[in-house]
Amino acid sequence: MRSLERFGYRIDLRQIGIATLFLALAFVAARMAFRDSLTLGYAMVIPSYSFLSVVIEDARLGRSSFWGIRGWAETAFALAGSAGVGYLGFSLWSIGY
Repeated sequence: MRSLERFGYRIDLRQIGIATLFLALAFVAARMAFRDSLTLGYAMVIPSYSFLSVVIEDARLGRSSFWGIRGWAETAFALAGSAGVGYLGFSLWSIGY
């Protein structure tokens, strides 16, 4: 099993590959259901947040408490990434794609 260790995280490439496959399947299913890029972007916010949360939090080597800054920073990063996906859908919709 291949993994990368950096900054207190062990990134398992197999786990990221499997999670990316599920995210791609969610995208394909949402794309078949919604033809509009605005709706597609907003529909992909929740799956992308789940993807980022699972990958980041499972990669952490040490556990932290409720008041630990690292857990909150991971949550903020996952929220920002998923908001970026929604904004990308809005941007594509606004330019007519």
